[in-house]
Amino acid sequence: MLRLSNTLHKSTKEHLLSPPGCNNDTCGLLPDNTVTRTATSGELASDIVSVQSSNGKNPGKNVTDKNFLFVCGSTFLLQGLARGVKGMAGLGRTRISLPSQFSAEFSFPRKFAVCLTSSNSKGVVLFGDGPYFFLPNREFSNDDFSYTPLFINPVSTASAFSSGQPSSEYFIGVKSIKINQKVVPINTTLLSIDNQGVGGTKISTVNPYTVLETSLYNAITNFFVKELANVTRVAPVAPFGACFDSRNIGSTRVGPAVPFIDLVLQNENVVWTIFGANSMVQVSENVLCLGFVDGGVNSRTSIVIGGHTIEDNLLQFDLARSRLGFTSSILFRQTTCANFNFTSIA
Repeated sequence: MLRLSNTLHKSTKEHLLSPPGCNNDTCGLLPDNTVTRTATSGELASDIVSVQSSNGKNPGKNVTDKNFLFVCGSTFLLQGLARGVKGMAGLGRTRISLPSQFSAEFSFPRKFAVCLTSSNSKGVVLFGDGPYFFLPNREFSNDDFSYTPLFINPVSTASAFSSGQPSSEYFIGVKSIKINQKVVPINTTLLSIDNQGVGGTKISTVNPYTVLETSLYNAITNFFVKELANVTRVAPVAPFGACFDSRNIGSTRVGPAVPFIDLVLQNENVVWTIFGANSMVQVSENVLCLGFVDGGVNSRTSIVIGGHTIEDNLLQFDLARSRLGFTSSILFRQTTCANFNFTSIA
């Protein structure tokens, strides 16, 4: 198993996004800043990358891929990213993504796990199979996950792409949505991907909050408000539409005591439950808002499950078997995504 490391070979850092023309006899590709949705021409290059190994419980030695492929593009693609960032790490369904290259180089299953932290501490991305260990002595094996198929959108969702190219993003099949175990009336045709690549549900760490097509946003928000009718509404705080006086809301191990939201997947027995820690956003001392955003009536993807919704949820992307393993909130297990042991040496 490998863990993403901050250690990157010096020469790679220097020309990861240097101008095209930096290599001879290279293939042309389209590097894409998925935050600003900007793409341009680029070149395929290779260099040395160093990542930290792990036994799933503790970090181990750094290992090296001496022929790591990446795309060399123009530095203006860095606009909109955090200060000091030199490039973007691709985790999608491409032949040169990190999961594809690491699995080939180090001979482990095409599988990786993501655990985003809700705190200022580090989360973790682990390449390879589990089990995964978090402090204090919490183990997550394959039996601790629920599984749902991963789907391929036949039309690319990238900023620039070639005709006939499928999307490299991760889509799942939501069949219905429940709040407090009650079905929310929605237009379920929006939950499927049509032949133009429109609709469906994807997981995206680019979006800070979950984004919903307008009719879905209105239906879910209105239903949620009715289920929380005993709590005082307050003025909305952008970009959210439903906000509440948090002094009237209790707390639980998994966040504010609000109605839980179920994404019903391939059948009624496979449900991804979103609890208060992942559905609510504390925007000020006394104001909590439902952390969903209106994506508009012509949104390309009907549901985009964003970063806040998956914080402290352990997600396992099994590319070989084309399935997603998910735990819902690991706060129930009295641990968080910040609790992977980053300091011990195996």
